Formats: sequence, structure tokens, C-alpha cells
Amino acid sequence: MISSVLLAAAIAAGCPEQTRALNSAADVIERTYLDARVAGQIAADVRAWARAGRYSDVCQDRDAFMARFNRDLDVYDGHFHFERPGVEDTGDDWLTAWRAESRKVNAGVREVRVLEGNVGYLRLTSFYPWDLAGPKLKAAFALLAETDGLILDLRQNGGGDDQTAGQLAGAFLGPDVTAVQDVDMRGRKEADPLPKLDLPRYSADRRVAVLVDRRSASASEFVAYSLQAAGRAKVIGSRSGGAAHLLDDPIPVAGGYAIMVPNARPINRTTGGNWEGRGVRPDMPGGDDPLHVARQWLAQR
Repeated sequence: MISSVLLAAAIAAGCPEQTRALNSAADVIERTYLDARVAGQIAADVRAWARAGRYSDVCQDRDAFMARFNRDLDVYDGHFHFERPGVEDTGDDWLTAWRAESRKVNAGVREVRVLEGNVGYLRLTSFYPWDLAGPKLKAAFALLAETDGLILDLRQNGGGDDQTAGQLAGAFLGPDVTAVQDVDMRGRKEADPLPKLDLPRYSADRRVAVLVDRRSASASEFVAYSLQAAGRAKVIGSRSGGAAHLLDDPIPVAGGYAIMVPNARPINRTTGGNWEGRGVRPDMPGGDDPLHVARQWLAQR
């Protein structure tokens, strides 16, 4: 027993940067993770990994170390992200790069059509910041304004800007709905208001179907879950990814690394819960062609 402890200590000592990074990450997790009790357990496990030299075989390979550590953290919460920013990077570099990509993908507004039967179709692949996505969505809603029903396709939409997602939810719920959820941070609950509506409202007397799949996550799940909980839309497809927890900005840790820690969870005001881990559960399966299923449901009216 003593020899194994000494061996583990020797392994850890042979990779000091990695050990410092793990212990520093554990401190941040313990201090900021959304559930204080769970935070202590995750932090204890990470410190144990540091003592045991869990990643010592990739001591000189930072990319491999980060990839394996992220996979291990995913077991506890898929929102953790451990990274090593470049020497000249600032905290806003990732946002600058993401914004620059918006032009190539039309700010996430990938397809807008009026289908046969006067059914609107809107496919969104991401939620870019409102200053980029707002003009595109306003143009889309202008085209869809006179449709008799609408299909909102959020399949393979991994999320993005929460204000843009809030604008979209608000367009279907109407200006009288000022909030659909609260945010819980270690037992402290705060209101999470929807942004002031800047999109045209989609008429409340027209049906809405939302398509999701296992790659729908985060902000796209927020839209689907909120509309479903409010009884405003029928969700069709397969269970979504189950990423409800909210993230703060990356926090620097030892060794030039940084970690993003889930620090809050949404609490829907209607259901009292959220979609973390479970995903948004469809009202109807989509089968081989969710779009066809949605069109059939809209045609039943």
C-alpha cells in the first residue's frame, strides 16, 4: 500500500504543470459549480486524479491531456470545458471568431420557405448574437407572417446566444409573457426575463411545430422546452441532447489553462424543472421524416 502511494506521488511529481492545473481546476469547480454538494465530490475526484498521475502518460502532450480530462469531466456534466488559450488570446477571441463565421451561415438562418398548404418552414442551425441574427429573423418572420401554421426546425442546432433564443420564444409567446424560467445558482433563485420583443409576433391562433433531434442542445432546447411547456407548440422528432446548465466565462487556472464551469440551472415556471440530462421529450415521434409528420399534424386543423 505504501509503495503504491509513493509511486503515485512520484508520477505526479514528474508532471508538475499538469498536477498544478488539475488542482487549480478542482479549486475552481469546488468554488463555482452550480451544486455545492456535487462540486465538492467532483473536486475531490479531480484532486485524486492529480495525486495518482492519471494523465502522466500524456505529460508532454497538452492536447491529449485536455481531451482526456474533458472526457472525464463529461461524466459529471457535459458542460465542463477545459482548454488552453493561446499566449496572445484574450477572453473575447472565441467570440470574435464565432461572429466572423456568421456571414458564411447567414447568422444561423439557413432556410425559410412557404410550403404547399401555406405552411411556413424556418430552419435555424445556430443562435448568433441579436445584432447579427436579428435582421435575418425579422426578414424571415415577414415572409412567414401570413402562413396558416409554422414548422420551426431546430434539428442539429447546438444553441448559441440566449438573447436571440429569447427573442424567438417571445415571438411565439407574445409580449405579455415576460419570463418563462428562473435561474438557480447554488440555491439562490433569480428571474430570467425574456428580452424586450423585437420580432413580429407570430399569431397565437396558428399552430407551431418544433422539430428536434439528439443534436439539438442548449439554447435550441430552451426554445423547444419553453414553447412545449407553455402549450404553444408541439415538439416532434427524437429526444434532444439534454444540455440545460448555464456557463460563465472561462476561468484561468494554473499552467496557462482555463476552465468553463456550469454555474447555474434554469427552472421552468410551468414545469418546475428543466431538460438537463433528460432532453426535451417530443410530443410525437418523427419517424423517418419528422418534417412530413409535422406537416400532417398541421393539416389536421
